[in-house]
Amino acid sequence: MNVIKDETFEGTVLEQVRNTIDFLETQVREHSFLGEHGQFVTKRNYSKFALQELVVNSICHRDYSISGTEIQIKMFDNRIVFETPGRLPGLVRPENIRHTHFSRNPKIAAFLKAYKFVKEFGEGIDRICSELEQTGSPILTFQTKAFILHTTLQEEVISSTKTREKTREKTREKILQMMRKNPEITTEQMANMLNITPKGVEWHLTRLRKAGLLRRVDGRRDGYWEIIEQK
Repeated sequence: MNVIKDETFEGTVLEQVRNTIDFLETQVREHSFLGEHGQFVTKRNYSKFALQELVVNSICHRDYSISGTEIQIKMFDNRIVFETPGRLPGLVRPENIRHTHFSRNPKIAAFLKAYKFVKEFGEGIDRICSELEQTGSPILTFQTKAFILHTTLQEEVISSTKTREKTREKTREKILQMMRKNPEITTEQMANMLNITPKGVEWHLTRLRKAGLLRRVDGRRDGYWEIIEQK
């Protein structure tokens, strides 16, 4: 490994959280460009919320009965990997982690919530993934190797507002094409075909409905999609 910098953070839980977040902030890259309204816009390759939430998650959910190793955060050119001792807790699995909450260390979570590091219990991962979906970036991935949970945050796609909207328009057109072929297609099927999450598909469906291009007939379970062609 060609390690460029190696930092260790010790002290109280609060000191570890603060110092780790502060250091990660020094490693964030920013890109400024001229926005569509003639004003310069600055974008980060990692959102502040995502970095803070993943640091806090590692502290709150690590298995402290496992000794001989610590939480490790490895920063690469295009991703950050959080390696946390312990598997996913309780009934939490990679496929349901956005909407299933189980606190391995509830006292630590409550302590950090008192210091405003935890916003709402169980909502952080879903918010990170939703923000990534809006930028067209890959969402978080989770993998357990031996007894270590690896959470990977890919570098965000930095693009102008106009470019992001074009990408979203292409995705919505793909959704409409799928519905023309199969009006009974499910949100989950569309998500698999588009390689995004079901919640990401729902976000696009909401906008298609607001634009007057789509409606659902006969309910969510047994109904079908009707495309409203514009005159």
